[in-house]
Amino acid sequence: RRFQSLPRQWSHAPKDVVLIDTRLSDLVQKTCSLDLAPSAYTACACVARDSCADYCSQKMEQPGNLSEYELQRIQHIRRNHEYLVSLGLADADVDPIAALSSQGNKPKKPRGPKKVKVPVPPESLRRSPRLLGQDAEFDHEDLVDDEDRPRKRAKRPAAGGDDDDGDDDAALEAMREEAMNYLRQVREAQLVLSVPDDGDADADDWRREAVRRWGALAGAGSPTRDWKLFVESRLSTPPPVSPVDFLQEYYAADTWRLLVSCILMSRVSSWNTKHTCISNFFAKYPTPTAFAEERDYGKVKKEIHSLGLFDDRLRSLVSLTETFLHGARLAPDKGAKSPRADEFKVELDRKSIHKIHGVGPFGHDSYLVFCKDAGATIKLSKGGEPIAPFVNWRKKAAKKGV
Repeated sequence: RRFQSLPRQWSHAPKDVVLIDTRLSDLVQKTCSLDLAPSAYTACACVARDSCADYCSQKMEQPGNLSEYELQRIQHIRRNHEYLVSLGLADADVDPIAALSSQGNKPKKPRGPKKVKVPVPPESLRRSPRLLGQDAEFDHEDLVDDEDRPRKRAKRPAAGGDDDDGDDDAALEAMREEAMNYLRQVREAQLVLSVPDDGDADADDWRREAVRRWGALAGAGSPTRDWKLFVESRLSTPPPVSPVDFLQEYYAADTWRLLVSCILMSRVSSWNTKHTCISNFFAKYPTPTAFAEERDYGKVKKEIHSLGLFDDRLRSLVSLTETFLHGARLAPDKGAKSPRADEFKVELDRKSIHKIHGVGPFGHDSYLVFCKDAGATIKLSKGGEPIAPFVNWRKKAAKKGV
């Protein structure tokens, strides 16, 4: 109550204010134990109140009956929205989940499966004398007493019946369609370039585009770059959105994110673990520059420790990020002044300068399929089998002209 009475206007939080936790109780305890200026108390109070309000609003807005699939999908939608905000392509004050709900495209209540009508046989095929209006005929055989007749146990219907199974399938299909529509909108926004499209873009325009997309370290350290090649080789050309709903599709519009997700999900069987860790990683490191500036790898381990093989994954992430930001080394010299390639590629040949540590057949094939739209013609490598369902769909869609 004391903090809520303070004014909410301030230019920025003082440098000596460190907010360790976002929960209101911890913030209040930490702030009260500090001897700070009034402006510092004001900043702490406002951030604490806003953080608590955001936390409560998210808990209130998120229904408690959502499936695990729906919760994971919401996480990926929020990560994509945050990335759009960082590019200046979306409004930070707009909740993407609420925006989707307010579009008026809510799926209708799924109908149950149609009941199959059994055709009535013609009169000529009816054998029952009773149905023909005749007296029943008996051969004077001894009738079995009902008590002595063996009884068949009736089958119990499944919980919820067949209608519930049909409703679940229809609801899942509706959620996938909603996710597909959202992915189409996100990709259209992410693929828009800020450089002039009339052919008059110069090197500075392409450099600014690189910084806008991937942070201040993109291309840093080499003033003589071919900036157009640097940017265009890193841009993604994603395939059409599919109903297969692969995890890679959520990050196909950004090459670095796609390859990071492949490194993190490789050799992980738990669906929930992959979704949760990847979403949390991009929430903390939305761009390659944000990851490259991290000096405490203990924080990285905290986000992805449940995936296992942390040391190998970390080395792969560092190698990928360094190559993506600065380019592959053109000379065997590994010094800081070693020349770098402007073009970005992903290759499997160990002798190639474009071989990235930790990106094997699965990551390489995912890169070609989801960032270069090669799914219709690719021959999957040994190790790229997990994306075979999407490749099969892409080949069939290509034959239909999609």
